[in-house]
Parts: sequence; C-alpha cells; structure tokens
Amino acid sequence: MKKIGIVILGILLSCSLFGCAKKEEIPQVKIVDDNYRNVYEIFVASFADSDGDHIGDINGVISKLDYIQRMGYTAIWFMPIHPSPSYHKYDVTDYYDIDKSYGTLEDFDRLIEEAHKRNIHIIIDLVLNHTSSNHPWFVKAKQAFRNGTDSEYLDWYNFTTEAKSGYTRITDGKYYEARFVDTMPDLNLDNQEVRDEITKICQFWIDHGVDGFRLDAVTSYYTGDNAANTAFLSWINRMIKGIKEDAYIVGEAWTDDNTIGGYYTSGVDSFFHFSMAQADGTICRALKGSTPATTLKNALENALKLANGHIPAMFLDNHDVNRITGGIGRNELKKLKFAYGMLSLFNGCTYTYYGTEIGMVGSGRDENKRIAMLWNSDKMDELCDNPKNTSTAEYVYPGVEQQDADEDSLLNYHKLMNFYRNRHPEIARGEMTFYPSLQTAKQLVVKKTWNEKSVIIIVNLDGENRASVNISEFEETYPKIDAAMVNVTDEINVKDGVMDLPPYAIAILYAE
Repeated sequence: MKKIGIVILGILLSCSLFGCAKKEEIPQVKIVDDNYRNVYEIFVASFADSDGDHIGDINGVISKLDYIQRMGYTAIWFMPIHPSPSYHKYDVTDYYDIDKSYGTLEDFDRLIEEAHKRNIHIIIDLVLNHTSSNHPWFVKAKQAFRNGTDSEYLDWYNFTTEAKSGYTRITDGKYYEARFVDTMPDLNLDNQEVRDEITKICQFWIDHGVDGFRLDAVTSYYTGDNAANTAFLSWINRMIKGIKEDAYIVGEAWTDDNTIGGYYTSGVDSFFHFSMAQADGTICRALKGSTPATTLKNALENALKLANGHIPAMFLDNHDVNRITGGIGRNELKKLKFAYGMLSLFNGCTYTYYGTEIGMVGSGRDENKRIAMLWNSDKMDELCDNPKNTSTAEYVYPGVEQQDADEDSLLNYHKLMNFYRNRHPEIARGEMTFYPSLQTAKQLVVKKTWNEKSVIIIVNLDGENRASVNISEFEETYPKIDAAMVNVTDEINVKDGVMDLPPYAIAILYAE
C-alpha cells in the first residue's frame, strides 16, 4: 500500500502514485496573467499600521505584501480608500485622492509598484451610486436648490419638491434622493456630465496603475429597475474597457441568482455569488447536508451557468455579512478548513476577507466585522484600533505568526489551497466533466480541462469516514497527486487502483 500525505507548514510533500518525495517549501509558481485570481479583501484602517498611530495605512499594506504573496493571493481588493468623513468611507468627498489617514497618492503609487513586482493585481472600490453629503459637488448643488439659484452641479443629484420614499427633506417642499442614509445623496446617473466625470475618475486611477474596480451597490443605481441598472453597467463596462482593455470589473449585486444572471448580460466580468456564501449559503449547506456531493456538484455547475462565459466571484464572507467562523462554528476547525477547500474548487475568482484565513469572527453591527487584523497574539498592543463603535472584538484562534508556525493551522490550509489553484490553473478556468459512476452521496470526482491540460479532482465530503474511489482509469494519465487534508497527520492511500481518502480530503491528480 502506497501512502500519500501532505504537511502544510508552508511545506509541500511532493507525491505520485508511486510514492512521495522529500518535504520542500511550497514554491512560488508562475501566475497566469489574466483576471482569474485569488483575491484578498482589505479594510485598510484595520489591517496594518506603519507609523504607530494604530490606524492602518497604505504603507502598512506594503509591509505585508510578502505575506499576501506567500499566502498565494494574487490580487487585492481595497475597500474605499478615498477621503471620507466616515470610518467605512463609502461616502466619498474626493474621488481623486487617498484619505489622509491612509497616506498619500505617492504611497499608493509605491503600493502599485510593489504589488505588481509580486504579480499581485490591485482592485479598488468604486462608489458611484452616491457621494458624501460633504462632497463639494453636493454642497454647492444643495445650496443652489434651496436658494433657487443656479449651479453647475444642480443636475448632478436628484432633487424634487415632492415628498417621496427614499428622499431626504432639506426644508419644506424641497428634498433630495438618498436611498441609503441622508449623508449619502444619490447621483443623477443619467446626467452626461456625471458620466463624463466618472470616466475621468476611472482614467485617473487606471493611469495610477490599478488593474480593476469593484462596483458598489449596483442594484441601487436605479432602485427597483434592473433593466436600467444593467444598461448603466453596460456603459461602465464599455467605458472602462475602452481605457484599459484587460481591466477587471466585479459588481456587488446583492440579490437572487436570476437577477445576477441578468446583470451578466452587461458584459461586466464578475458579480459576487451571494448564494454560495455565509452560514446559509450553498457551501455551508454542503457541509451540513446528507448528500453533500450532489450539493457541491450542482453548485459547481450552477456557478458557471450563472456567469455564462464570464468569471464567477466566489466567497465565504465579506465586510457586509457575518464572518464565516461564527456561522460554521468557532470550534469547528475541520469544517472551517474544508469550507475553504470547497470554495477553492470553483471556477472563477475566490475572494477572502482579511482575517478569514486565521478564523477571525465578527457579527452584528458592521464595525464588529472590521476589527483589527491579528498579526501576533503575543503583541496585542501593536494592533490597529478597532472602528469607534465596535461592540465586540473576539479572536478565537491565534494570530498570523502563531498559525504560520503550526503546520495544522487554518492559515496553512488556506495557503495550500491557494497554491493548488495557482499551480493548477485548470481549477479556476477548466471545462468540467463529472463521473457519475464514481459519485456517491459523499464523494465527488470531476475533471477540469483548460488549455489542453486536465486535472482530476477527487473529494471526500464525509467528515467522519474514509472514502474509497476507483482511480484505475486515471493512474496512467495522471500519475501525480496533490492532496489536502484537514488533519495533517492523515494519509491518502493507494492500492490496486483504489484511492482511500480520509475525512474531508481533496486529491488532485495531474500529469506534471
């Protein structure tokens, strides 16, 4: 009986069906230069502080780029970095600058340069539905509307003399549209001057080297009108791709799959697949269900069908939802690992919210979901300050430094799965073929083919029992195996054409 195993402490055990080679450091692999990426989402204020004021900043992020690269993330999505009066910065006062608490444009330019040296793409949040009520555009427009005078910005927002749902009162008989809160007045996106300004904003940041944009709240551009939203997205897509042909655009359409499917007709590269995420999403249902292999198979197929030739954007949690650690269970380390293992098998981009790789928790008010990144459990005094109104800041697992030294940690499992996605580009891009004869309620076998190469992925979705899979038809063509187990002491065994997998194990068979 041949035994195959993996040790994860940044260490790979190179294996084949004929035995295992010596342990070696997980190598850096050549990243395919396209928009299929392992994306890392960062809230700058809580991530890493470079100057001792306990506020995360751009230079702090630069200091952690080597960590991000070692973890196998190949893109960073920054939540808003523009000047703003709020902690979350989704109410922008200047689209052409960096919030001073985060640093300067020069710092951002250096970030771009250092990230690109490491083949890490940079995606920034683009908030177009509204501005801050403190933005000079709105201040001048509001004053003009209230006083009955003229302003070049008067038609940049939506004013009315009638009380309507979604509108905020200025004075008797005068209102402005603000669908979220009164400090976020909605822009008039039908105004050509507004669109021209949006074009200038995108040109500015592309000139500064960004690789793409995350579009905030796309279902709110024209509230309740999906056709108008899609048309506006089509314009955004054409405009941005006209500036930078290979720019990547991902939209936040927090809605049902059918509506998201319609939004893909805009040509936008990606939309977040909310149905896959969170404690009640498809991946967690697969963890809890009696036929998880069928659930996972259907999810893999549906994600591609929904994207319809585009790039699915898959995630477990983000800044708007409860962190997945609490949803799956604080003491469920095996399930937390395997949830990311399943996510890593999907086509498209995977998105990881900072701290999810170390099991950070956060639920309830938004501030609780944006607490300080835990770099070292022994140096809590060096962490960034939590947002002002944080009510709970809980860490149930150790920090990055401690987990990096633990071969069986959640962090090292994330690192391994990211490495596999980078080493085997077929996983994110491949056409899928399933093997019904090898599938059971709790085991799944799928082939992914891309660029004339294939991998075979074998998954045991049973958390308690081992699984046996006949791999005799694959042994000659795919003689090597990459394996990931939720317990590093577990082993995959192969004998007489049968692979024996431990609980929650993933095996990737490949040719070279």
